[in-house]
Amino acid sequence: MPPPDKSRSPRPPTDVDAFPGGASPFGVMDMAGNVWQWTDEYLDEHTRAAVVRGGSYFFPQGSGWYFPNSARLTEHGKLLLMAPSKDRAETLGFRCVMDAE
Repeated sequence: MPPPDKSRSPRPPTDVDAFPGGASPFGVMDMAGNVWQWTDEYLDEHTRAAVVRGGSYFFPQGSGWYFPNSARLTEHGKLLLMAPSKDRAETLGFRCVMDAE
């Protein structure tokens, strides 16, 4: 898992194979701690949000209301989306997957 970053300017995500000790039992790396993984979208008549898992290395400082961080796959976050388009962030990504043969 990447070390926490508390600076004002987030660095780019680390390479997927940079922390082999954190591989899952199936050999999948970087499931938590590199970027938040966009897994779903929540929508009702008042709110639109991305459902994210896995946490990010970036821990912003100085604000109690900022999006809380968690590097556990058993927890999720809800990132509020302010526009009808998709939002961009250095600490937000998605995982490409395919069925195993």
